Amino acid sequence: MVRSLGSPCDAAMDYASRGWPVLPLRGKVPSTPHGSKDATTETHVIREWFEMWPSANVGIATGSRSRLIVLDVDGSDGEESLEALEAEHGRLPDTLEARTGNSGRHLYFALPEEAVIRNSSGILGKRLDIRGEGGYVVAPPSVHPVTRQRYEWATVWSPACVPEWLALAVESGSRTLASERSPGSTSRISEGQRNSTLASLAGSMRRRGMTQEAIEAALLAENTARCDPPLSANEVRKVARSVSRYPSDPNIQPTAGQSSAHAVLLRKSEDGWPRPLNGAAYHGVFGELVNAVAPHTEADPAALLIQTLVMFGSVIGRTAHWRVEADTHYLNLNVVLVGATGKGRKGTSGGHARRVFEQIDPEWSRSRVTSGLSSGEGLIWAVRDPIEKQERIKEHGRVQAYQTVIDDPGISDKRLLVVESEFSSTLRVLNRDGNILSALMRQAWDGQDLRALTKNSPAKASGAHISIIGQITRDELLRDLERTEAANGFGNRILWVCVRRSKELPDGGGAVDTAPFVEQIKTAVAVARDVNDLCRDTEAGALWHRIYGRLSAGRPGLLGAMTGRAEAQVMRLACLFALGDLSHTVQVAHLHAALELWRYCFESAAYIFGDRLGDPTADGILAALRAAAPSGLTRTELLHDVFGRNRAAAEIGRALNVLEQSHLVRREDDRSGAGRPAERWFVIEVNDVNDLNDLSAAVVEETSSTSSLS
Repeated sequence: MVRSLGSPCDAAMDYASRGWPVLPLRGKVPSTPHGSKDATTETHVIREWFEMWPSANVGIATGSRSRLIVLDVDGSDGEESLEALEAEHGRLPDTLEARTGNSGRHLYFALPEEAVIRNSSGILGKRLDIRGEGGYVVAPPSVHPVTRQRYEWATVWSPACVPEWLALAVESGSRTLASERSPGSTSRISEGQRNSTLASLAGSMRRRGMTQEAIEAALLAENTARCDPPLSANEVRKVARSVSRYPSDPNIQPTAGQSSAHAVLLRKSEDGWPRPLNGAAYHGVFGELVNAVAPHTEADPAALLIQTLVMFGSVIGRTAHWRVEADTHYLNLNVVLVGATGKGRKGTSGGHARRVFEQIDPEWSRSRVTSGLSSGEGLIWAVRDPIEKQERIKEHGRVQAYQTVIDDPGISDKRLLVVESEFSSTLRVLNRDGNILSALMRQAWDGQDLRALTKNSPAKASGAHISIIGQITRDELLRDLERTEAANGFGNRILWVCVRRSKELPDGGGAVDTAPFVEQIKTAVAVARDVNDLCRDTEAGALWHRIYGRLSAGRPGLLGAMTGRAEAQVMRLACLFALGDLSHTVQVAHLHAALELWRYCFESAAYIFGDRLGDPTADGILAALRAAAPSGLTRTELLHDVFGRNRAAAEIGRALNVLEQSHLVRREDDRSGAGRPAERWFVIEVNDVNDLNDLSAAVVEETSSTSSLS
């Protein structure tokens, strides 16, 4: 039982005694550097926190650490959404409940030992959200930062076990809720949503051990009752057969096709691989397209989504844009898919999006998609302006005058999508002396005019709208990028996306009806071509102000170099999501989608680059210190034993200074021998790169707090 409690410190101690890890909050934002990862039940740590921040609010970590999930019912909209859910599935059990400081309710439920439920925003209905794995909730007696009202316990009951239907609703990303229908109305599954919704339901049933025959029977019943119009019986059986190939172990991490592209019952990543995208990223028509395609392909859903956005941004051309002071950001994106050779399904993922845009703009697909990033001059030539030259006018064999003539008509369509399946070749090109490709790729992303400053290259390009999709393995990327200066302003104009095969389909995927998406996206393209400046609405602006500092914060090492334009990348993504909704205004949902997609890109970059600095000497020292831990190494040992005197002492000193400034190593005076003490260097170990640079947690928590913890 939970009762009303005294001071925040007393409350935190009480929650910790129940096995619920807690953390101090500044309003709704963690006061500690690593967010909910810092939550603990250790009383001496909690006491130190609240001595340091006596007026801090109290947060309770949700998910597997506390075995709690919290249903956030936010105001009248949230109550209506909950009523619709209960009308369909039955009343929720009595459980531990808190009143928020903003006229809402938090319903606490106990999580079964084997289950993991991730955070979700907007999946259950308007202003009805779940705080689960990796999240936290503001708990009594905290004070709401805006209303100044206290959070209070409304009941003294213990948390009831989460109802299975609620877990299933979160897992399937149910959209047939109060935001889209009134209580008592019939929940319909519209054309374009049928395959993905039935696949989602099938995945839920399969993970709970249901046989193919049982799944098929249930899907046929759902198809008849809810699909508008119903799919053929053969198509429904194909969905059941495909999903039933997968194991029924509930601890197996589901992927798109086992449930949906935004499944939330997930096992934690054990290898540092970025956590799967949650439902927020699959917003609007682009997310619906991915959800429809995902069950029928082995491609990674993240690769499907990001390439769809890149192609949309390319097709609309240099029209819609975002302004930041004197800079104009058009919506062209560069993305590099990083995965194992032949196993990441990097090429497969682009084909699905390409087929959609072939129908929307055949001329773009035929003539404005190319490959071969081999030189800066070649890039300019693909989008060149008309080339003029002076032609002599002769009379009787003598030059009388000169006239300007068009030597080359140039390219009138300035859109260009470069698909480079061997991006390692592009990186190797950047190493060549005198190659200007890196500089021109940076200028193209920035929207600048392109020109090679050589006499033999008269071509220039103004108004070019260049997008890039590259494919590479992690080993190739680390090998070739570290031999070049490409990380200096080049890498942070690229979205780095880890991809791998989402499932095994020995017989290939089934056909997907993309016609509804083609029409919707075609309309969005037409609208986007008539848009100039985009802007944020009031709510999105408030969210942007809260997250901006964390997005724009500098970070050390190669990871910082590769993610240094976070704020610009997020706004470009948000604008594309807005245009997909036919909106001239970026709203909170669009910003949520962009932040979640950026979170995946950031975690991908962290997985790829880790704490490397892109400095061979510094990275060699770091590896050696790790191998020598915990005894460390002296400068002499580094010089003789690690580098075999192939590095000058000054070079070793420079690299150690770089590592020390990046907070990756520390030094101590070794006085164990006679004479002058020696410097001994030790690596500063962190649990993972996100403990040092936890932007991803900040994005997830701040974004979720906006929509989930009111």
